[in-house]
Amino acid sequence: MAMHLIPHELYAGEVFFPPLLLDAALGLVAATITARLSNRFRVSRYFYHPSLVLISLAVIYTGLFSIFLFPG
Repeated sequence: MAMHLIPHELYAGEVFFPPLLLDAALGLVAATITARLSNRFRVSRYFYHPSLVLISLAVIYTGLFSIFLFPG
């Protein structure tokens, strides 16, 4: 794959955003969906601190999205 085809920043109008911002937003959305599913299927009762699990999932998803979806 040619490296010049991968954008190094995202833009909306005339405002440029780093790709990590989109990765973090998608990671937070994916972590929220995962946390709601774990609450629905009562898996979250096995977690000692569910809010820390949400933050950890957001970090993991953000890292995965930044590696595979929008590399910076």
